[in-house]
Amino acid sequence: MSSVEQHRIDRINKILERLDAIPEELDEIHVQIFAGNMNRTTFVKLVDRRQALYVELENKKRELQEVYKIINN
Repeated sequence: MSSVEQHRIDRINKILERLDAIPEELDEIHVQIFAGNMNRTTFVKLVDRRQALYVELENKKRELQEVYKIINN
């Protein structure tokens, strides 16, 4: 296997691992947000992080579809 093929496989695996991890991170953030008892700054940081994770999730899915021609639902 060439190094280009190996790089492609490694990148796909890395993306898939990240796609598996993001929902867990979102769940943790949702638990913290809905638990309440936080100041405005903490709430804003959590909401910002949640939004960044949603964007990352969409970007990773798009990369799989457009660059690697893999459909991941």
